[in-house]
Amino acid sequence: MSTFNKLAVQAGLADTLKAAAPHTVFAPSDDAFKAVPAKTLADLQANPAQLKEVLTYHIVAGSMKAEQVKNGNAKTLNGANVALSRAGSFVTVEEAMVEKADIVATNGVVHVVDRVLMPPKK
Repeated sequence: MSTFNKLAVQAGLADTLKAAAPHTVFAPSDDAFKAVPAKTLADLQANPAQLKEVLTYHIVAGSMKAEQVKNGNAKTLNGANVALSRAGSFVTVEEAMVEKADIVATNGVVHVVDRVLMPPKK
């Protein structure tokens, strides 16, 4: 099980991710999670509400394949906006680059990104 999936279960997001409503998930790779300072990751794992804030910052409502990404902001499930950008086959979300695009799921699409995004402070 990927780190993102494991943390999503821990944050109580499993049902949200399995819901019928389509979602686009910009899921950080396992290597992206390894780049997060150990203390930061431990703090997130100890605080499910904060973990949920971080993970929902990687999820946008609706199913969006890489070719459908438009330059501009998209509202995340966490309520904050993320900047999306596409140039040819290169897609970014904030400062993260999509490493593997268009993994079709039963209720949307997953794009693997190269870093964990931290939402703005509310």
